[in-house]
Amino acid sequence: MTASLTCRKILSIEAGSVYAWETAEGATGNILIDPEESVAHPCTPEGITLGDMLLDKNVGNVENPDPDPELRRAFLIAASVIFQERERQGRLPDKITRTYW
Repeated sequence: MTASLTCRKILSIEAGSVYAWETAEGATGNILIDPEESVAHPCTPEGITLGDMLLDKNVGNVENPDPDPELRRAFLIAASVIFQERERQGRLPDKITRTYW
């Protein structure tokens, strides 16, 4: 089975950078990366955080995980991909596409 993920930066605001993400399976969401580029939160397209779930790349795990395992997994994958590209490129990317098997 092949899965893919696309993330693209849709907004830069004082609170950070907002990314829209989508999987080939049709799951979608938004992630806010803070200005220090180290913490990710689920958010609205306008950058308003949703719930308490977050991923701090310095800690390396999800804090206050959402009870929905599919949402939690998709958030973790999208945030991890954004952080990996930030490390690789030295800056937050504008668009990312990943394919998994």
